Amino acid sequence: MNFSNYALGTLTAFALGFVGSALAQTADTVVAELNGTPITFGEISEFQKTIPNAAEINTASILPRIIEFYIDQKLIGAAAKGRGLEKDPQVQEQLQRLEDELVRQVYLRDAISDHINDGEIRAAYDKSMETYVQDMEIRARHILVATKHEAHALQRQLSDGANFEDLARDNSTGPSGPKGGDLGYFTRGTMVPAFSEAAFALSAGDVTPSPVKTDFGWHIIKVEDKRLKPAPTLEESRGQLRTELSDNAVQQVLTELRERATITIAPIAMAPAE
Repeated sequence: MNFSNYALGTLTAFALGFVGSALAQTADTVVAELNGTPITFGEISEFQKTIPNAAEINTASILPRIIEFYIDQKLIGAAAKGRGLEKDPQVQEQLQRLEDELVRQVYLRDAISDHINDGEIRAAYDKSMETYVQDMEIRARHILVATKHEAHALQRQLSDGANFEDLARDNSTGPSGPKGGDLGYFTRGTMVPAFSEAAFALSAGDVTPSPVKTDFGWHIIKVEDKRLKPAPTLEESRGQLRTELSDNAVQQVLTELRERATITIAPIAMAPAE
């Protein structure tokens, strides 16, 4: 039996029945006993994190079923140990692998933490800004219709003084139609080539002199603004910089470990596969 699937299905099935039924609990609150041993709310909360997708569900809404499932797992574990299965060679092998992986993760976590702090992130940000190149971006609106005939008819209405936003709301088949065709700001490579080429050829306030065809249909484009794209702030860049610093730290750790090690690889292992 796949117990992860069993757990997820069971918890989902009982979730609605227990919404709001559990009172606020503390980690030390005893929620059950098994053979005289207390089971606390903290244990249940930690156990919930091990069940795929269940961690995203409010614990209180499914507390009774999580307790039942936790008890099931404790009983199975106790029965297995009663048969000495924890000494089974396959179990020991898996445990060793899990231990090795956990130790590696903790080692790298500690090594990485030495390289990542606010000062390091600020320094990396300042360095990236030294070579940052601002791209041109525009804010544009468009009206998207299915046929060239429709597009030319709308183009004539614009020439006669019709309001672009109103025509977009009433006629555009694109998702931006309800917003008056507003596409927001975008850089040249964001849109399909034909659309991008036509849009970036315009000055702010201009409308394409004739409809532009793409795979999506026929477009009439109006450029509202052109500017250099603002550089990202430190806060906007923090996540990416942290990832980059982490990757660099791991590589540095591996380099140092390899330099201190004696490594020999048999020639057969280096031969390219045929």
